Amino acid sequence: MSHHSHQNPREPPYNKWLGSAFARTPMGPRLTPDLTAALAATDWRDREQRLAHAYETVAGLHNQLGLTDRVDPATRPYHSRPFQVLRADRFSKALTARITDPTLRDQLPVGSVDQFLDSTDVLSRPKLTRTAGQAVRKSRSD
Repeated sequence: MSHHSHQNPREPPYNKWLGSAFARTPMGPRLTPDLTAALAATDWRDREQRLAHAYETVAGLHNQLGLTDRVDPATRPYHSRPFQVLRADRFSKALTARITDPTLRDQLPVGSVDQFLDSTDVLSRPKLTRTAGQAVRKSRSD
């Protein structure tokens, strides 16, 4: 049995509060039209175009912060596939390059274990979750 069966596939989870809370953020008014249109799109090309515009808007906002050297905000193809993506790893590399604190610089570039693990069997058992996180940290230090 799928654990997604209770969700309406046409609606994002928690859309009632998520949409209204997001609309009140400083970026909300600039991004909401593209994100709303992406959700309403009936074909992938239209959805992709709206998402690509939203990605480029966020990339432009990153550049305005001046935290890193300017990163090209344009989307680009995903390897040889016909899909436009931001390649957000370019932004994380630019940000990581600016970290001067050695303790932070040497940290594994992930947060909680559920960023790289999606097994409900593991995530519902704290001991296994901790073990998985420790294994990833240990593999980095070897």
